[in-house]
Amino acid sequence: MPFTVRVHLLEPLYQASGPQPGRAEWPPHPARMFCALVSVADLDDPVEEAALRWLESQSAPLIRVPAATAEAATARHAWVPTNATAKEPGHAMLPGRTNGGSPKSWPQRVLRHPEVAFVWGVEPPKSVRTVLESIAARVPYFGRATGHALLSAQNSAAQADEIEADAEFEEWQPLDQQESVRTASTLRVPYPGYLQRLRAAFETQQPAWQQAQSLQYRVRGGEPSVEAGQDRGPYRDLVTFAFSPGIAVDPGYTLAVTAALRAAVMSRLETAGHDVRAMPQVHGHKDRDRQGRLCAYLGLPFVGHTHADGMLRGLAIALPEDLPTMQRRALLGVLLRFDGGLRKLTVPKMGAPLNLSYVKPTAPALQTVQPQNWTRASRVWTTALPMVLDHFPKRGGRGLDVSVAKSCQMAGLPIPEHIEVARRGGLLPGARDLAGHQLRRKEGEPPLPSCHVRLHFARPLDGPVVLGSKKTFGLGLCLPGPTVTETAS
Repeated sequence: MPFTVRVHLLEPLYQASGPQPGRAEWPPHPARMFCALVSVADLDDPVEEAALRWLESQSAPLIRVPAATAEAATARHAWVPTNATAKEPGHAMLPGRTNGGSPKSWPQRVLRHPEVAFVWGVEPPKSVRTVLESIAARVPYFGRATGHALLSAQNSAAQADEIEADAEFEEWQPLDQQESVRTASTLRVPYPGYLQRLRAAFETQQPAWQQAQSLQYRVRGGEPSVEAGQDRGPYRDLVTFAFSPGIAVDPGYTLAVTAALRAAVMSRLETAGHDVRAMPQVHGHKDRDRQGRLCAYLGLPFVGHTHADGMLRGLAIALPEDLPTMQRRALLGVLLRFDGGLRKLTVPKMGAPLNLSYVKPTAPALQTVQPQNWTRASRVWTTALPMVLDHFPKRGGRGLDVSVAKSCQMAGLPIPEHIEVARRGGLLPGARDLAGHQLRRKEGEPPLPSCHVRLHFARPLDGPVVLGSKKTFGLGLCLPGPTVTETAS
């Protein structure tokens, strides 16, 4: 018997900002419903906490929503107070003043029926169901605070069948990882450990939406699954190396580690008798007479898992598609065969050298250092390490998505259909921000801004995907979605 959380909105409107600016979120994201439950739960009560942990550990739910909804012609406007954070705010920061002297606006969706249901195909223990029913009954609104609602949670096959049989409702279901649908939508969903991340985000004043993971959904019985084709990224090969078991490097040292990796490759090429100056795509220095995509030297962080810590577990070198064949052979030769292959890496100011072991594509290894973890095709790519913008955005951070789109073009990627930008915090579990000095390779370098992003492409794109002004040294490395489910770090 399925377990259902039903939302009855008191107005036939759904008010919630979606990932596309100026458009309401639709369908409602399962993560939003979970956050609504968390907002009214007593998390100091181990019984209520255990019930929420049971819910977050289930597979993503089906979503039943009214069919034939429409974006409202006008957004909802409201006056809101400023958030006075200064110890001694002046008259312009008093909480009673309106924010910026003008009303805020939120997009909204017009519904034929004010009903939404989230359905899990599993029956909870009776004690868990009772607790979830109690929590759901306390939720006063869904979406924006102006979206008053009544929530109920229950096992009810009859209720589910009633909605499913009604032609005025439609059902959204998660896609399998191998499916590709042109009209799929990416929705934020709960996952094991989500409650813990929400609590940590609250303590550090981080947005809740950054803590969710994403899955693609499509309308059930609508467009069938199709082979949508695939776009090629700018790189052809990814050669990965793992650190010794138990060794992890703070991601703040990414630029230092990848610079040392490049220096080691240059040294080995020279020792093997190759003319490094004739390989501008490998050494990375500009050459007016030779153009082409540069090799990227990458650090591989452990991200995307409930227990991810963001620490580097290995290194990689991405070889561009247009790298000349002879240079590719020379590079692979010094990495894998010459003098036993690359086995150690000395990083200035880091003490003992790092021991390295080559990761064969078919060999068992931590998922973080497996090449396919970073190369498998996906429509959604999320930064595992922050990207450094290639250009300054407009004053106040406006137009960040435009700057990110330009960085995608410069990185040889298609223009995304949609871009999510987080100015603070990561969009993957474990993904970290880096301090300003950790984003510079040289003293006196201009301090370009950084951010975490999630890119939504029209078609699956193979990796690795890395973008931004420090892409050849690993910053801006992206993880394909859905999120990694590693069992160990």
